[in-house]
Amino acid sequence: AVVSTQSTGRDKQPTPPAAEPNPAAIAKISLLDNKVPAETVTESDFLHHASTGHRSLRDNLEERLRNLQLVKSVWAKGDLKEALDVALGLDDQGVTVDLFQVLLARPAVWDLHVCTIVLPSLRVLFHSKHENHLLVACATLKHVIKSFGQLIKDNINAPPVGGHIDITREERYKKCHLCHQQIANIS
Repeated sequence: AVVSTQSTGRDKQPTPPAAEPNPAAIAKISLLDNKVPAETVTESDFLHHASTGHRSLRDNLEERLRNLQLVKSVWAKGDLKEALDVALGLDDQGVTVDLFQVLLARPAVWDLHVCTIVLPSLRVLFHSKHENHLLVACATLKHVIKSFGQLIKDNINAPPVGGHIDITREERYKKCHLCHQQIANIS
């Protein structure tokens, strides 16, 4: 391939030549994982191989869209916790990551109950092979620790004592204790 250079004033940047695709050159490219010699690849083989890859990607994206629409419809009814349960029940890391990104953009929807739902799924995301999943998992954990870390620490250090009944405090303590355990189990 011929590469031309254009001067930008500061340095020379290589740019591809402006030419129409050459079917003969395409036929020389083996896109069939070297199972067929490059000379025997036809244009129809090339198009079939390319469309097969696009078809599977399209199918994956369509399934994710359906799953996200399901989660959105549950959330639109006003039940974020149920939407989280539905999303995590789908066992689709892409949907989980997409939902966590939305949650990170809306810090007002977070509470201890949301933390108890979200934290267990971070462990799976931390073992993902996708960089974006790792980044979202880190951002989510950072948000939980930054927003709720002191509350969790204070409640763990001062558990409710007997004598008088404070149901709200006991529930908060249980959620803080659960969050503390879930954070400790992320490895």
